[in-house]
Amino acid sequence: MLNLSEENIFLNCRASSKKAAIKIAADSLIQGGFAKAGFFEAMMTREKSVPTYLGTGVALPHCAKESIDLVIKTGFQIFQFPQGVSWGDGKVAFVVVAVAAKQNEHLQVLADIADLLGDELKTTLLAQATSKKEFIEQFEKQ
Repeated sequence: MLNLSEENIFLNCRASSKKAAIKIAADSLIQGGFAKAGFFEAMMTREKSVPTYLGTGVALPHCAKESIDLVIKTGFQIFQFPQGVSWGDGKVAFVVVAVAAKQNEHLQVLADIADLLGDELKTTLLAQATSKKEFIEQFEKQ
């Protein structure tokens, strides 16, 4: 199960597009010491080949396999977009879980996210959380 910490949760984010949201996430992963410069481009390459929208308002952007060398250490950060971000084709993301993962470690994060965020009500509550504590409580509720 994902181990959430307040330092890896970012509330009230705003982005005008999927690209802008991924840029926010990539810059934050770089600043957090999870990835190297160039990670944004690697995430966009992945997004163009296979979109990372999971459904129920959740997206899981990560880098393309060819760019795994840009990952310093495996980790993730969660970005709340209360107003939503268009992920294309009528899909809107309210919770974006950005992952930097060595090899296939993102698959475990993906599995954990899918288990926890499998329903729209939970995503709605996460999108409306007003504190990191409330976000974590909602996220961990079964």
